[in-house]
Amino acid sequence: MPIEVAIVLLCLAANATWPSFKRVGLPFAAIFLSVGALLHLIDVASSAIYGRTIDLIFDAAQIPHVLELMAVSMGWFIVAPLTLAVLAILAGTVGLFALAARYLGAQMESLAPPAGMKKAVAGLTLLVAAQAVDLTGIVTSTAMASSAPAIQAASYHAKIISLWFDDGRAVVDEYRQQRGEVRDGETTLPRLAGTNVYLIFVESYGASLLERDEHRAVIEGLYDRYDDTLNGNGREAVSTLLESPTYGGLSWLAHLTSTAGAWIDTNLEYRAYLRSDLDTMTQILRRSGYETSLVMPGIQRYWPESRLLRFDHVYTAGDLDYGGVRFGYFGIPDQFTLERIPELISKDRPNFVQLALISSHYPFRPIPPFIEDRTKILDGSVWAPAAEAAGSFTRADWADPADGYIAGAAYSLRAALDFAERHTKPDDLVIILGDHQPWSVVSGNLGGRAAPIHVISGRKDLIACFLADGYRPGLAPKRGEVLYGMDWILQRMVAHFGDRGPAEGCARPFGAAS
Repeated sequence: MPIEVAIVLLCLAANATWPSFKRVGLPFAAIFLSVGALLHLIDVASSAIYGRTIDLIFDAAQIPHVLELMAVSMGWFIVAPLTLAVLAILAGTVGLFALAARYLGAQMESLAPPAGMKKAVAGLTLLVAAQAVDLTGIVTSTAMASSAPAIQAASYHAKIISLWFDDGRAVVDEYRQQRGEVRDGETTLPRLAGTNVYLIFVESYGASLLERDEHRAVIEGLYDRYDDTLNGNGREAVSTLLESPTYGGLSWLAHLTSTAGAWIDTNLEYRAYLRSDLDTMTQILRRSGYETSLVMPGIQRYWPESRLLRFDHVYTAGDLDYGGVRFGYFGIPDQFTLERIPELISKDRPNFVQLALISSHYPFRPIPPFIEDRTKILDGSVWAPAAEAAGSFTRADWADPADGYIAGAAYSLRAALDFAERHTKPDDLVIILGDHQPWSVVSGNLGGRAAPIHVISGRKDLIACFLADGYRPGLAPKRGEVLYGMDWILQRMVAHFGDRGPAEGCARPFGAAS
């Protein structure tokens, strides 16, 4: 019996046994049923969209941001009535469950004498206690433990609460032991020899793009086009699929997992890592003589967390000086952001630039036009007429966003590849990767949690090490072939190019016996 049902029956049985309990038991049963039903629906939606159970601590804080995103995309005149309708439905649900609880309580009073009901209370108490114990893992294979949503949600939040009270110290110690040859406070990457490093995340660029014929045709057209132009400019690209720690959102978990060399799939783990003294790619490259810059066009407000990322420079939306028309909630076209990079970075030192593109964020429309005359990209006045000519201001289709998704992902990927072709030196190391899959209503749950990664450089010694690990030549990764998790990006770079790596050649290939 699911624990939710057992708790409600316990309340009703107690009400039938002790009438004075009515003032507490019936309202509690009604509220419990209402909240339980609501959380169950949200949990099902969260599992379908994000591939995880709900996080009450974090997700509740995101509600205002989600409403604002919907309002920009759909208009407050739609979102406000929808919000009021949802609240009215919730209030009505509580009322209906209250009537149901009163009726069931009356029926239970007539079913058995008080003595029988006392036995029912005792039995249900034991049942609830047994299932509560099962949440701790003490009881693991009983037929009573059948309430998957409740069990999973409680187990997840038990993990979150333990991280909270421990302040993440245990998980930080675990990370310290798991990151291969990364030595915090010591590791450098001398074999990069001052090569500029660009780490470019493409929002919602997931492996599902390779699984549908109509999507694959669009994306493979870009692969073919830029394979030719990059090769013609003395560069080589290699690619594969990596597993992301997140799905459908929470991009920052993928960002930190990729640069920390640790698997970080909850927000409290993310914060615990940032508060620790553990290195990321940023600190390792700073120690190697690099100037480090973080470019986040999607951040539009004060961002105190940025100081924990320990970059030399952090550029958010307000720092990019975009003067053109806004495209949706996030406003700034990726092509403009990328065009600003050469103006932001150092001319005297090697650079590490981490950038999160945003134009392919849900709900994917409006999609900026691609400005063919690159000399005009930084001119804010060109964007509005170009957008009108391209029909960019098509309103987002929240019910069927697949067409917007493929167009948005293709736009952002093209902008990133165009930047690599035009604004980087042949010997620079450019890493372009997706942060996670889009929502399941778009991905169709195809491709799992995988996202493509492309490594571009004219330095054959660097490219050879990625090939040795299992990357494939060209921009097109092999469908369904997931090489490893994003946490291995830093670990493999340290193994190949670190101060304890081979003086020449590459480290042992990924997966090879040591």
